[in-house]
Amino acid sequence: MLLSGFTFIRNAIKFDFPIRECVESMLPIVDELVINVGKSEDGTEDLMRQLQAANPSKIKLHFNTWDDQQTKDGLVLSVQTNLALAHCRGRWALYLQGDEALHESELRAIREAVEKADGLAVNDQPEAFELRYLHFYGGYSLIQQPWNWYPTEIRIIRRDSGAQSFGDAQTFRRSNGDKLSTQLLDAHVFHYGHARAPETMARKNHYFHRFWHGDGHGKKTNEAYPIDLRNLVWYWGTHPAVYAERIRLGVAWSPTPKSVIAPHWETVSVVYSKKDTKQVLLAETLARELRHRGHSVKLICSTFSWLKSVYTTWISRHRNALIDLNTTHRGILWFPCWAGDALFAYSLRIAHAPDGRLSKFRKTFFNSVHWGHHENKNGFAVPEAKWPEQLLKYLGL
Repeated sequence: MLLSGFTFIRNAIKFDFPIRECVESMLPIVDELVINVGKSEDGTEDLMRQLQAANPSKIKLHFNTWDDQQTKDGLVLSVQTNLALAHCRGRWALYLQGDEALHESELRAIREAVEKADGLAVNDQPEAFELRYLHFYGGYSLIQQPWNWYPTEIRIIRRDSGAQSFGDAQTFRRSNGDKLSTQLLDAHVFHYGHARAPETMARKNHYFHRFWHGDGHGKKTNEAYPIDLRNLVWYWGTHPAVYAERIRLGVAWSPTPKSVIAPHWETVSVVYSKKDTKQVLLAETLARELRHRGHSVKLICSTFSWLKSVYTTWISRHRNALIDLNTTHRGILWFPCWAGDALFAYSLRIAHAPDGRLSKFRKTFFNSVHWGHHENKNGFAVPEAKWPEQLLKYLGL
């Protein structure tokens, strides 16, 4: 047997864990799927038996009772993960948590990568594969930026490496705590742990804090989703097909630009360089789309036009928005003057940095930052054709 899948679950219905979608997203590429089912209060065991009845040749259920006295550092989660792993028979094992899923468009690439590695000499095989992550937040329309949450994580392990779930089950390491040798796959785990209806998320947050801090944790969990666009990107892609019904139902409470940002500016200023063809085309596209929506647009392509803008519209510019397409290329001498004006004169400032080369120093001058690529290349890329759409969303349109 080449590839086992494994996961664990408890109280899936009570806390709205998308375990059915998790399981169904793995089934096409695994030779068996082991599910460790904890004693639950909501019919989770029956749900798992239904899944097994629909896929009796692959799904293997194992039942146990969690140690509810284990409430430190989330260690009970790695214990339950390792119980599932112990029942796997494949040479490799694919792990997803109950709120994670794979996209059907990437399944073949994942399976082929494992098959290729399995055909190598043992000394040439990685001990594990990392997958890229898309962390959905607040619903199905926003994802965390890569530097804010982990951009990649181990989700496939070679079983003879001795890998074990580590800590609070986020990752895997050798039994002595040493890191595994890994290979990064260009495929994604869709993480929906923070994509529940707000009232369900608040309830789940309160309960799960006990696994780190005990029953009397006192953590504030009333606000399920504090939205801070400095750490978020509007999602442009598709979701796994198994999530179709959840996406349909989630439209009612997933964030939209208008629900997060209430547009209140009079003019949108677009700063760009005439020397960069892509910036020119993007500026023209944005201007056309904004004017089509009834907004006033000011195109700024030189120091002179910037200073002219300062002179003529200083009083009213606090009611304006700024999109800077040239922030990563602006000279350090000119930057402080520009940044000071941008910081104090505009109600919303957006930096467009598609190559990810925006320093922490520069990032502090913006309310929200659009990145097309994380600078360590472990993040995600916004297709160039989607750049105008992303920037318009940041404006609340």
